[in-house]
Amino acid sequence: MYTILIPAYQPDGRLLTLLKEIKERLTCQVVVVDDGSTGAARAIIEAATAYATVLHHSHNQGKGQALRTGFDYILSLGEATTIVTADADGQHALTDIDRVAHAGMNLPGHLILGSRQFSKDIPFRSRFGNRLTRFLFHLQTGVKVGDTQTGLRAFHHSLLPRLLSISGNRYEYEMNTLSELSQQVPITEIPIQTIYLDDNASSHFRPVRDSLLIYRNFFAFALTSFGGFLIDYLVYILALGLLTFLPTGLRLLLANTLARLASTTCNFSLNRRFVFQHTGSMRKAGAGYFTLALGLFLADTALLYLFYQLLGIHLYLVKLVVGALLFFISWFIQHHLIFRERKPITHELF
Repeated sequence: MYTILIPAYQPDGRLLTLLKEIKERLTCQVVVVDDGSTGAARAIIEAATAYATVLHHSHNQGKGQALRTGFDYILSLGEATTIVTADADGQHALTDIDRVAHAGMNLPGHLILGSRQFSKDIPFRSRFGNRLTRFLFHLQTGVKVGDTQTGLRAFHHSLLPRLLSISGNRYEYEMNTLSELSQQVPITEIPIQTIYLDDNASSHFRPVRDSLLIYRNFFAFALTSFGGFLIDYLVYILALGLLTFLPTGLRLLLANTLARLASTTCNFSLNRRFVFQHTGSMRKAGAGYFTLALGLFLADTALLYLFYQLLGIHLYLVKLVVGALLFFISWFIQHHLIFRERKPITHELF
């Protein structure tokens, strides 16, 4: 016996079709969370009460909050069960829901993902969005996942307290839970059918706003890094202008040293506090960060000198080139080593 949780906002007849099939063919309980549906969708929600326990939000609060409402209700029942989250728009085949559910029952210590296969006949925005998210997710967590945006997931009842504590009210919640759990439990992917109806027109995903929420940690790092780079670059230019009486090699070294000192302290504070929300030992993180800063400084200086001497790139331009090259190295080391409190859990594919 398992529990299917379906968050629903403005559903159409496909929700009722899914619920009818579940009742006829599967042995499970179903919880639907109505996320403030209005208009004609209210009749759909009312009809859903014949097939499932239906919880209501008085107004739209987002998919993340709808999932948490369902989790809270299931937890209050006090029954150990496997929970399967599924979408209300008919994009998950019943056989796949059941397969993912049974994988969750057989692997209670794992997070199970129904992983879609993104062939060329899938809408371009969906293929591009998934590839971008996979890349950024791997960059952020160190874990490779084939489908980070799937709504078909299964996990044991024991994970509910953790899931209820994770932030995010809209689509970013699913990414936040995946990021959090990827550091705590193994991930198992189950290949499922990829179903897009009417070019995914039923999706309530807001491409710009919701993407910013999903990728906000990476964007925040990019923003703080850009701010630090501006400080670094301005001090570098100023120092080059003031040290014209020195030989070029020494001038470049001193200018880059002053620039790095000016930007490093600012970057450490911003990244620790606002990007990675690190709450561990400041002394340990600080030692790691300034070791990284020293390494980046040495690499930066060496590359500046080599690019200037070997390629003849202008002293002002070479700083931009080298800064771009070191950006991703800095992100990876800070996220995976300095501000990291857990090791990533690898995943497997069935």
